[in-house]
Amino acid sequence: MKTQMISAGSALLFVATGLAAWLPAPGMADPSASPAPTAAKLVIEPSSSRLAGGTAKLAVNPLSRSGSNYVGDYRIKVIPYFFKNENGRLIIEVSEPKLQQMLEGGVTSFVGEAKANHSDLKHKITARATPAGRKSGALTFTVATDNGPLVFNTSYKIVPQ
Repeated sequence: MKTQMISAGSALLFVATGLAAWLPAPGMADPSASPAPTAAKLVIEPSSSRLAGGTAKLAVNPLSRSGSNYVGDYRIKVIPYFFKNENGRLIIEVSEPKLQQMLEGGVTSFVGEAKANHSDLKHKITARATPAGRKSGALTFTVATDNGPLVFNTSYKIVPQ
């Protein structure tokens, strides 16, 4: 039986060549990679908050990614104070690092603004996401108002665009 010796350099070249066959070519996407989180929508479940003598109900349409923000429409219905009802545009600042932190299971805080339609009314928004998994979790959503903060405890999901 004949034994053949190979050099360490030849062995390394052999292993590297074998591994290269399993890696995507430069400039080609890895088909097994999950889609970039920036291409996802943020869905906030409807919720309500108690206030003096009534209830505020918050509904948010699915929010789309726009730069480093999540943007979409919201509606607050105040019962029995119908004259306090409001519809508008919600803009939540979620940088790529904060989105990654949330996707990796870290509790993450955000800020933003709610702009009422047909008026100059704006509300500061703060939110705190507590992930329960990679794409969902609990969300505390606070809307600053002239009468004090409205705190909505709800949940969120991250879904494909």
